[in-house]
Amino acid sequence: MAALIAGAMAGYVMAMLTSVAVTYLVFRARDAELVEHWVARDVPGPLLLVPILTASVLAWVFVGLVSAIIYEVADLGAQADGLASPSAVFTIIAVVFSLAPALLLGILWPRLWWMWTALAIPCVGLFGWFLPHLAGR
Repeated sequence: MAALIAGAMAGYVMAMLTSVAVTYLVFRARDAELVEHWVARDVPGPLLLVPILTASVLAWVFVGLVSAIIYEVADLGAQADGLASPSAVFTIIAVVFSLAPALLLGILWPRLWWMWTALAIPCVGLFGWFLPHLAGR
C-alpha cells in the first residue's frame, strides 16, 4: 500500500510540473496555426488550463500507480541497494524511462532543451529515488 501512495504522490508532483510546462507552451504558441486548428481563437487562455491540468493529473497519477504496481509485483524492493536507492534496478529503469522522452523531445525541439531537462530531472528523482524510499516505509 505504501508503494501505491508513493507512486500516486510522485505522479501528482510530476503532473503539477508538467502542467506548468504545458501551460507555458500553450500561451507561448497561442498564435500558432496548430493551436488555432484545435482551439478557437476566442477561447480564453486560462480556460485551456482546466483540461490541461485535468489530463496531466490523470495521466501522471496513472503512471505513478503503474510504476508502484510494477515495483511491488516484481519485488524490486528486495533487489540490491545502489545509487542511493533501495532498488538500483528500479532506479536505472526510472532513469532510462525519464531520459528517453527528454532526449527525443530535445531532438525534435532543441530550443526547449531547458524545459525537457527541467522535467526529466524531477521525474528521475521522484520515480527513481522517492518512490522506492517511500515504498519501503
